[in-house]
Amino acid sequence: MSTVSAPYGLKPISLIGGQSFTGGTIREYLMTTNNAAAIFNGDLVQLGAAVAGQPTVVAATPTTSTAGIAGVCVGVRYQLAGQQLGYPLYAQYLPANAVTAGYTNIFIRVVEDPDQLYQVQSLGSVGYGSIGKTVALANFGGSTTTGNSTVAISATIANTNALACKIVDLVNSSSTFGGNFPSNPGDAYTDCIVKLNFGVHQYYQSAGTAN
Repeated sequence: MSTVSAPYGLKPISLIGGQSFTGGTIREYLMTTNNAAAIFNGDLVQLGAAVAGQPTVVAATPTTSTAGIAGVCVGVRYQLAGQQLGYPLYAQYLPANAVTAGYTNIFIRVVEDPDQLYQVQSLGSVGYGSIGKTVALANFGGSTTTGNSTVAISATIANTNALACKIVDLVNSSSTFGGNFPSNPGDAYTDCIVKLNFGVHQYYQSAGTAN
């Protein structure tokens, strides 16, 4: 319901340009070093921010000069300390300091397509005049109850080349994520359809990761 502030992170919905979409191309990134912050469903994931090849949650809005943006987390899998089940547990999010807590075989599941479109809530009202403009991400964090990210887009819309996302469309629907609630353009906390701006995703950068 976009009349209520209830950010839910970045939710993959389709691909730009009418490309075939079957739920998103998911790549699993192995995590062997401790994560200082939890990684929630709907969070942006970055590779090599601190340790080469290691996924971490993005905790501030990226720009076109941010290296290693791999995509958006759509869940995790791991084994718990002392677990004798012989198979992984799939979960909505990974708690902070998971390695210290004894988690093993940790994989962060990431929708990695650079052409992915996402539904995301805005921190303010967005009208049709904002389509095609750019916007930063904000409200980083998540809920350990739902496992969902609280990432949203800023209420400040701009035409700045380096910002994280480009607004592609606005949701106009009788239902949206979380139940049968209306979502309309211009609502107080508009649900928007965005794409990572060109040059933000690592596959649209010539540079490698930071580490």
